[in-house]
Amino acid sequence: MKVNHIKQLFVALSLLLSAGTATAAQWKLAKTNLNAAGSKDTLTLEVSGNSFSFSSFQVDFTLSEGILLDGTPILGELANDHALTWSKQSDGSFRCVVYSAGNKDMKAPEGPVLRIPVVLAASFEGGKFTAKNGLLSNKASNGQSVKDLSGATLTAYKERAHLVVNVSGQEQVVNPAIAAGLSYTTIPEDKTLTVAYFKDDSCKIAATDNDRKEEGILYVKLSYAGDTDYAEFEEVYVMSLTSKIAIDASKITKPQTTGIKEGQLLSTSLLSGGSVKDEDGYTIAGTFVWTNGNAVMPAGKQSCSVTFYPDNSSYYNTAEVSVEVEVTPTYLVTATGTTGGTVNVLGKTEDDVYVKGQEISLVALSLPNYKFESWSVTGASETLPANDSIFVKADNNKTYTANFSPIMRAVTINHVGNGSLSVTAEGAKVASGAFLRQGTILQIVATPDVNSQLESLTINKKPLEGNKVTLTADLEVNAAFKPKEGALVSIDKDVANGSILLYKEDGSLIAYGSSVPVGTKLRAVALPDAGYSLDGSVTLSGVTGPTNDLWTVTGDVTAKAAFGAKKYMVKASAVNSNPTQTASGTITLEPSGEQPYGTEVRIASAEGQNGARLLTILANGKEISQNDVLTVTGDLTVTAVFDPRVNIEKTYILWPYQEYYYSGVSRNFVPFASQTYAGFSFEVLYKNTKGEKTAKAIDADNYTVLLHREEDGLYNEFKGEYKDGLVIHKSKVSVTEAPTNGGNPKTRPAEVDITSTTTNGVTKYVIEPNSDAAKKNYEGTVYYHSTKDPVNLSFGESILRAGGEPVSPMGYVRVTNGGMPYDATDGKVSIPAGITVTLEAVPAEGAKFSHWSDIESNPVDAKKNPREYVVAEGSTGVTPEFVGKDKLEFKLAQTSSVYNGAAQLVSVTGTGNEACQITFFFDEACTQPAVLKNVDKYYVRVYRSADAKYKEYTEVFPYAIEQAEPAITKWPDASDILLGHTLAESILQGGNPGIVAGTFAWSKPETAPTATGQQEVTFTPTDPNYKPVSSKIEVKVVSATFLDPVTPPVDPVDPENPDKPDQPDTPTGIESIEEGMSLYTANQSIFVNMPQQVALKVVDVSGIVLYEGSILGKAEIPVGHAGVYFVRCEAFGDSFVRKVVVR
Repeated sequence: MKVNHIKQLFVALSLLLSAGTATAAQWKLAKTNLNAAGSKDTLTLEVSGNSFSFSSFQVDFTLSEGILLDGTPILGELANDHALTWSKQSDGSFRCVVYSAGNKDMKAPEGPVLRIPVVLAASFEGGKFTAKNGLLSNKASNGQSVKDLSGATLTAYKERAHLVVNVSGQEQVVNPAIAAGLSYTTIPEDKTLTVAYFKDDSCKIAATDNDRKEEGILYVKLSYAGDTDYAEFEEVYVMSLTSKIAIDASKITKPQTTGIKEGQLLSTSLLSGGSVKDEDGYTIAGTFVWTNGNAVMPAGKQSCSVTFYPDNSSYYNTAEVSVEVEVTPTYLVTATGTTGGTVNVLGKTEDDVYVKGQEISLVALSLPNYKFESWSVTGASETLPANDSIFVKADNNKTYTANFSPIMRAVTINHVGNGSLSVTAEGAKVASGAFLRQGTILQIVATPDVNSQLESLTINKKPLEGNKVTLTADLEVNAAFKPKEGALVSIDKDVANGSILLYKEDGSLIAYGSSVPVGTKLRAVALPDAGYSLDGSVTLSGVTGPTNDLWTVTGDVTAKAAFGAKKYMVKASAVNSNPTQTASGTITLEPSGEQPYGTEVRIASAEGQNGARLLTILANGKEISQNDVLTVTGDLTVTAVFDPRVNIEKTYILWPYQEYYYSGVSRNFVPFASQTYAGFSFEVLYKNTKGEKTAKAIDADNYTVLLHREEDGLYNEFKGEYKDGLVIHKSKVSVTEAPTNGGNPKTRPAEVDITSTTTNGVTKYVIEPNSDAAKKNYEGTVYYHSTKDPVNLSFGESILRAGGEPVSPMGYVRVTNGGMPYDATDGKVSIPAGITVTLEAVPAEGAKFSHWSDIESNPVDAKKNPREYVVAEGSTGVTPEFVGKDKLEFKLAQTSSVYNGAAQLVSVTGTGNEACQITFFFDEACTQPAVLKNVDKYYVRVYRSADAKYKEYTEVFPYAIEQAEPAITKWPDASDILLGHTLAESILQGGNPGIVAGTFAWSKPETAPTATGQQEVTFTPTDPNYKPVSSKIEVKVVSATFLDPVTPPVDPVDPENPDKPDQPDTPTGIESIEEGMSLYTANQSIFVNMPQQVALKVVDVSGIVLYEGSILGKAEIPVGHAGVYFVRCEAFGDSFVRKVVVR
């Protein structure tokens, strides 16, 4: 570095550190209005107002509460073969340092430099983003500060919540004195809705108070204008006013509910149990259903409306009851790793949302040559253990960060005698006492002075073979020189990208710079660096021969060789996350095909098709971003993994078929989705036999159910048609009052035609509906009236009991005549002789009808339910016989599966399995819903509601998804190593693990092969869904018996001046000063070695002086964290400034 260059930099630094100095460059965010809370987004940090060309930069950014980091920051579009390192600071900020190993400028002075993936907590409304300590640096190490972004205000798209509305009174007994009204409650409680009553379903004809005092069907519109927190609400309900019997609310035993999580549909909570009694204590058969099952539930203990639909809907009105359901809060928890490692999340959900108290396992995985340091958390105050594997609980929105650091190794360099010892890494000089990252390749060259020779050159007290070594432990390099005693052996200075090894006849290695006696016989072996091969042959001077591959030394020996870059195949591959499917996207590279080692490759495009989203891009198994510049170091396959939108299988939508009798009430049809789709909501419409569509199915008809769901990021649009999916049968006309004084009976509905005939004191009334509306929904009935003496009948004396035990009856008998019931007195029903009544056996919960007691004498009618029964003189009645409902048993067809990238489906075996509702959970208590996709242990709940034949069934089964074995498309190649060297010296090149991210590494890097052969390599996935796999690949071991072609002797060539002063400094982790001083960084410290007394000052980019003092010799200056720093030295009236990058 030239002095005037140093002075210019110091002037720039002085300006930078001067108080109040202004700079045009500033940070800004491309957008501050983010996506909706609960969703993902990307913060794009830009440099604006800048004309300063720069090759590296540093910035510290801070995210406010509710904005969680969702992965590693990504380089922006300005990057041009740049690399990024990042770490978390003690103040909670994240520091990013971006640099170019090739010292290349960014593409432009202004534009996007960093993309930060984030996910917003569901509670996020707004916050701040700060960017500080910004510094731009050019290729000549000149610095330009960037004005802090002190607090950009971030806002989220306000996706307003939806009210949950519970209604009651949809069917009620008409009161001529009081206008009927629909009651409602809301969640939250303080919302007042506008209520309007109409006579038509289009809500155009207003209903009067008198209309609400008469039997009939009205339409009630509930609406809310919306506010800043809640969206508009409007829903039309059907209110049916009847003269049927109202169910006494005090006779209702509420059903039990299962807990659900925040954001799930109310229908996800299972209703079980519950019963309804009449005034005599008999069970009223029917079904409990969520009144508004499609409501998306907020957290907390919520009171929600359940509607009871009686089976005998022509006699009883429906009834509503409020039940409590526990809705567990959820939290957003993410995890990421800093430079040098990744984090596996075991028990991970698809959206990183977990229920309160759910336990999550985090495992920190270090990349080769890095180590795990610690955990830190943003969004909570926690003391975390130092283990690389921890368990955490979801109790807040937060991000866990695994902090990694490079493994550093000390390098000690010593030499004695007349000569020099040079140790370099990536072209930069390494000073004794330096700490370098493990895995660094060091080039070691001992050069004797004139009339001197190398006596010994050792690393850790063992002779160095070749001129390169990979740093795997602390390293001590020692060289000793002595007066020249024979022919000097040296390697031409222009030999690059490989080594030349010279061996004596006995196989011992001849060190560079040593001497051998004239007449010594030697062999020459070429050892190319990884990615190179020998061009032609080794050229020797000062030798004659060869004889039997041995050359005879005649004078000073100089060896030459040229190594050329190999060519490797570069190709792109597009696959789906489920590799059995056709790819749903494309990726192109520039360039592609056969390319020389070291070629830079860029991703020209990577685009999904038909809505597929790009999940990740892998370069030979390493996860990269679309803006990364790749370097060819072996066969290179860049794989874009797409996640296509999938179809919702019609098979897994349960209970699309429902049927009941007309009651004037529109039941909400809630299609339950099973397995992966549990909790999905669908838009429901009905198409009648005329082809007319409606949202409210009231009239009797055979409806085609139309289900629809819009496409989203994961699923395609769903349209399903279910012919006869809803069948509303016609109800029978019911007699509500017996005839008097020779008149006709009164009926429901009143619009009927009645004809009567009287025979032997018994009048038979045939009743048929006569209006269009009545004909649509009712069928005729028959009523009998008798003037004969009544007969006392019993229909319950011999009712069977469960298992013969003295428990409550398993059912009772409902006796009707034209729909009008008879009441019992002391267990007896008094009915005039000659009347034909209808008997209906009504089982109690858990029981079912078997037959009537006259099975032997009347085998046909005895199996009917309901049945007709003629009351004759002397009749005593018949009794129903009940049996317990059958208990079903189900099993999982299999209790485990292997991960395949897709959500798993579970098959259940057993009678009636098609009606089972299957849901997945992380816990046996079934409080933590899961998607059955990632490797883990799960629990499968199988639920089947009770029906006429079978009891309710619920059972929880364990299920496991096991790790898959990654399909390695191609194992890597290994570079050649010297005999005696370990596998750690052999570089693995290429390798393609397909769609799985991970790293290839030697299974036993400490192994020192004795000959060319197969050695084991292990691929370790970073995705916990895959297990490590191993295979053997060939490693070529180079020794004295491994010969390369050698060209006859040539005259020595004088060395040329190796200096290249036209090339500016390249900022790396190792900096050198040519004027006899060394300066380098390691382990978050700056190391200096000053041969003369200097005044030294270390300043960070914010102007804070970290060190100031006088130094002579070696010194270590801790700085605490990664970043860009300036070192100012002053001695003998001169001064200079150096920029160093600490990683």
